[in-house]
Amino acid sequence: MRRIFTLFSMSATLVATAQSRHLTLNDALSLGFERNPAIVATKYAEQATHRERQAAIGLFMPRVSIKGAYTHLNKDIGIDLNGLKSGISGAIDGILSNPEIGSALAPYIPTIQNGLSSLSGLDFSYTIQPKNSAFLGGDVVLPLFAGGKIWIANKAAKLNQERTQQQSRQLHNALTVEIVERYFGVALARHGVAIREEAVAVVGQHLHDVAVLEREGMAVESERLYAEYRLAEAERDLQRARLQFETACKALQNSLGTTDMVEPSTPMFLLSNIEPLNYFLSIAKLHNPQLGEVDKMRELARANLQLHRADLFPEIVAMGEMVFCDHQLSPLVPRMAVGVGLNFKIFSGLSRAYKSSAARLQLRRVEAMEQKVNHDISLLVEDQYNKVQAVLATTSAVERSARFCEEYLRAKQRAFHEGMATATDVIDAALNLSRARLERIATAYEFDIALARLLNSAGICDAFVRYSNAQTAQSIF
Repeated sequence: MRRIFTLFSMSATLVATAQSRHLTLNDALSLGFERNPAIVATKYAEQATHRERQAAIGLFMPRVSIKGAYTHLNKDIGIDLNGLKSGISGAIDGILSNPEIGSALAPYIPTIQNGLSSLSGLDFSYTIQPKNSAFLGGDVVLPLFAGGKIWIANKAAKLNQERTQQQSRQLHNALTVEIVERYFGVALARHGVAIREEAVAVVGQHLHDVAVLEREGMAVESERLYAEYRLAEAERDLQRARLQFETACKALQNSLGTTDMVEPSTPMFLLSNIEPLNYFLSIAKLHNPQLGEVDKMRELARANLQLHRADLFPEIVAMGEMVFCDHQLSPLVPRMAVGVGLNFKIFSGLSRAYKSSAARLQLRRVEAMEQKVNHDISLLVEDQYNKVQAVLATTSAVERSARFCEEYLRAKQRAFHEGMATATDVIDAALNLSRARLERIATAYEFDIALARLLNSAGICDAFVRYSNAQTAQSIF
């Protein structure tokens, strides 16, 4: 009895610790979607692709930049005509020395000679650009025609964002299945502990009764030894169940991203039937995120092929630039310019042809992969549906077995009190009932997990809570 009391005390302590936080399945899913590191990572990935799409939209807008420079040359840039002054003077003197010209210009010769004398004092050099100069300006480039590259880039950015969203849905659905498995895994383990505790209590009580009867000479030693053996076996099973419960709790905590002990408050459930197979097959074609991702990959491959084809067209841009301020910049340099630019690749070493061919092959690869994924998803949905139906086919037999074991135990207990059955019979009946109850709980767990996986393959994991709250759902406590 002391051992039984110790077991009950340990169980009470374990349950009291587990009751630190009660969560419904819906609350557990919400907590997991909020704190699970994998979900947090996908949120950042979605934000990144959203920013990339915004960056692609910016390709339609003009590019404005500010530029400036400071330049130091080894000397000034200019023109020096001072060396021509002596030649000019000699040429004029030669002209005046001609008698006919000299006589004709005789009245003007003094003025010309004065001009030549003053010419020697003039500086015939001009600095075009001083050796030190600086300027600050800006330019604007606006794409006018790019062969469709900008439109394709925006389309690709949008498809990449949608592909990331499909990947996030896959992770969301996978986490839903994981939380359902671990949430009901804790419930299953808790029921296992409670059922095995009851079995230990029943076997322990009958061991006590057999010991009393043995002292009174109404029972043989073998019955007591058998009861001790079955009690030790039940205690060993109970210890395993407690360890499984602890492991299940830690697994659930990991999925939910919390360190608090969680006790499920939503019971496991069974349904008498679900929709036909064709319903889930049609739903999967529309909502399975893996199919959605492959569809976006195919569209991205097409956009990539279009991008390489657009590279065959010229690029036309409007551009303009202006100098805002300068220091010693030559006045011959224009302060403003506008124009239109053209860039047309004539030959690029056959790289465009090979890249275009590679893009076509990539598109064919994705199309072939899409066919396989469609086939695999259909087979997966059918397989998961058959597993659900297989569990449903056993539920009635399991229920009948549990009712029979309950009735059989009551009959053996009455027979024992009337002296018509031995303690061994009662112990066997009690342990059989425990196994039947465990099987009933395990059947509900298998159904819930099979249903969650079926909904995952169909891409509608969020509908699991709706199934659990259906009026036809039979709660298993």
